[in-house]
Amino acid sequence: MRETKSFHEIIDEHIIEVPIIQREYAQGRTTKKVNSIRKRFVTDLVEAITEDKEVHLGFVYGKIEGKESARRKVLNREAVNSILEAVKFYANNLELKIKAEVEETESEKTDQGILKFIPLDGQQRLTTLYVLCWYLYYKGAESNNLRWLNHFKYSNRKSALAFCNELKDTENIKELRKKQKKNTETSIKELISNSSFFLKKWNKDATVSGILEMLFSIEKEFKSDFDFNNISIENLPFKFDFMDLDSLNQTDELYVKMNSRGKQLSDYEHFKSWLQEKYKDNTDQEQQEWLQSFWKKLDTDWLNYFWRNIDVDFNALDNFYYNYIKNLALMYCLASNNEIPFEKVKDLYGQIRNTEIYDSKKITYIPLENYLIKWGKDEDEKSFFIFNIDVLKFIERTFESLIYLEEKENFDKLNLEKIICKPFVENKITDFFLKSNLFTPSLWNTVFYYSFLVFINDRENIQYSIESLKVWLRYTRNTIYNTYIQSPENFNSALKQINNLEVYKFNIGEAILDNNVGNVFFENTQFDEEKIKLNLLQEDKWEEPIFGIENHPYIFGQINFILDFSKDGSGNYVLEDFKKYCNAVSKLYGEEIRVNSEKILERFLFCQDDYLPEYKSNHIFCTGSLGGLRTKNENWRLFFKGNKINILKDSIDKLEDKKITPELLFDYIKNYLKTKNLKQSDWKYLFLKYPQAINYCKESAIRWNSANDIRLLKGFAITAYHSELRTYCFFLKNRNKNSTDENRIAPEKFFPFSKFWYFEDKNTAGHAGCYLEGFNIQEKEYKLEIKYSKKEDEYQICFYHKVDEIESRKTDINLEKLGYVLDEKGGQYLKTVPYKKLENELKKLCTELKTLNHD
Repeated sequence: MRETKSFHEIIDEHIIEVPIIQREYAQGRTTKKVNSIRKRFVTDLVEAITEDKEVHLGFVYGKIEGKESARRKVLNREAVNSILEAVKFYANNLELKIKAEVEETESEKTDQGILKFIPLDGQQRLTTLYVLCWYLYYKGAESNNLRWLNHFKYSNRKSALAFCNELKDTENIKELRKKQKKNTETSIKELISNSSFFLKKWNKDATVSGILEMLFSIEKEFKSDFDFNNISIENLPFKFDFMDLDSLNQTDELYVKMNSRGKQLSDYEHFKSWLQEKYKDNTDQEQQEWLQSFWKKLDTDWLNYFWRNIDVDFNALDNFYYNYIKNLALMYCLASNNEIPFEKVKDLYGQIRNTEIYDSKKITYIPLENYLIKWGKDEDEKSFFIFNIDVLKFIERTFESLIYLEEKENFDKLNLEKIICKPFVENKITDFFLKSNLFTPSLWNTVFYYSFLVFINDRENIQYSIESLKVWLRYTRNTIYNTYIQSPENFNSALKQINNLEVYKFNIGEAILDNNVGNVFFENTQFDEEKIKLNLLQEDKWEEPIFGIENHPYIFGQINFILDFSKDGSGNYVLEDFKKYCNAVSKLYGEEIRVNSEKILERFLFCQDDYLPEYKSNHIFCTGSLGGLRTKNENWRLFFKGNKINILKDSIDKLEDKKITPELLFDYIKNYLKTKNLKQSDWKYLFLKYPQAINYCKESAIRWNSANDIRLLKGFAITAYHSELRTYCFFLKNRNKNSTDENRIAPEKFFPFSKFWYFEDKNTAGHAGCYLEGFNIQEKEYKLEIKYSKKEDEYQICFYHKVDEIESRKTDINLEKLGYVLDEKGGQYLKTVPYKKLENELKKLCTELKTLNHD
């Protein structure tokens, strides 16, 4: 049976015994999460005492033992008393005087009527209340009797039981009071830990440590001048709903099963309870009625929606649900509030958005007081509650929208497959926050999601239409996904920009064209481009080609260069030309051509002219990787936005409306090399002839120091190891088809050398090249290095004895008759050879070396 009891009534009438099966005292743990919960709980308890206001602390229930024993004891006493009365009556008839009565022993007086309460749920709260009462008594609070002091024990740990026995000893309490008077600055935790009754080994017991930590927290919460003498232990304002499970005729087996769960409240359950407590004193009757409906839907309709749609098991439900609620609140507050300094929200932002893919171990506990954001000092202090009524109403509208869209026909009739689609959004937008890989969507996706919500949540508005939704989403999609949103500050600014636009959401096109909308965050060129497209889209015939090219995986909504291609002499946009260039660009930047290993797109454009944009002191061919926004902006978009973009237009025009395929481009490049008769040392010829030279450049970057000094970079830094264009291409032209980086086999024509490869160097002064080695004679190995001159169209050859020490490189082979010059200082043979004659020169040298008796 359930009845309301004060804590004192419970502990006065029962010995509270925490059973073996229960976990240790957890409210005294020192983790960040528990610290926050403990502080909040202790603050509420102390406030209740100081302000004398009743606090209801929920259910406690468990088993009550000893009822039958007590009942039998009463019956036995009554039976003995009856017998004694009969004897006394018989004696009186015999005129014998007998004094006969039952006297209680001291132990019987103490235990008379005392039952044992074994809590199933509530042991943490009961322990905290006992510790609080102990502290109040220690500080001088009044108590009519001290039965309660002896009515609490731990059975789950011997050390905890022993500690509690010492703690409730009145002599020990007196001793602690004396010490405290002498050491007023010493905390209660230190006093107990340093007392004579305290055993050091108890420090290892989590329950003992927890009780000490709780005492310390209680001590800190009371003001130093608080008068404890006015407090009555019997009248403390703490109430419980108390239930005896035995009154429900439950078995011990059920008790064990329930008790063994040991399950803590989830972060969400703590949050929900705390939030409801925040609003319980709301005096607005209309709001109170609305809040009751809100709490009900929070526990039913909305929670059930999440359970139906998440892709994890039930144990993760609270984590997903709470994560979504936190994110909705964060989005709405950042978007709609301009008063809060962002640095005051930044920590909370990081706590909410701390893991993109669901991992329960990575979810950060958020102290609930963090949801009240404060700034300013003293009389200028301001605060903002992130879960205010406006936020709760936004949450309600959002869940109503989600449940509405859960009906397939409601979502399908929005007809958004050309707007909410790849390459912008990989998943169904209503799956955001519901799937493990979308637990916390990217910043771009979250801002776009918010843009979606602010429109769909207002679908009851008379101005709402599916067509206006599509215009709004397409516009916000293009501007969001083409603007850097990579930091908390970006996220904040992007949401505020959406909030600025929201007032025009039902007629965003007209507002943009009428110049009513200002841009405070989105990328300016994209903002301007959208205005051009909105104007064109007033004619239905432009919709299909514009939507089509915007949704191209690489173009990604940014098409200004194609619009420029389609202008006539008067600056008007010509639809047929636009379609032509859209089709060509779509093919050229499709995956089959854009990421072709033979670099056909780069070489095709190179046939027209040097299109390479400048980037970080380098020139880049541009990589075809889709990547993210930064990858696009730092590659082909440099070309699209640069002053060489007409190279693309001219290249397309030269194809004369032919069907664009890889084969067409291969043939174009081949024919160009055949008919243009380029000089073979020309850098343009080499890149057209040897696509592997472009492939060497992992980030597509080259360093152009001069026409004779072109470095092939693996990254962007010249300080890293890299190769030189001409020698690398000479290597590509002459390498053995079976050679690898491991074997480096030389081609037959360079015998007696057995290895042929290129070598790298670093820094601007570095001089990379290629080499021949593996020629041995008289137990010496010889090497030949080839470098391209940085000043003339010629190679420099160096032949030497292969040793690390330069001064020991002197060769025993005389090459002077082949025109080599001996470097007296190093003993190396050197020769300069015109670009065209290098291969023949190497063959002559090899022929000469073959005549020697090599190893």
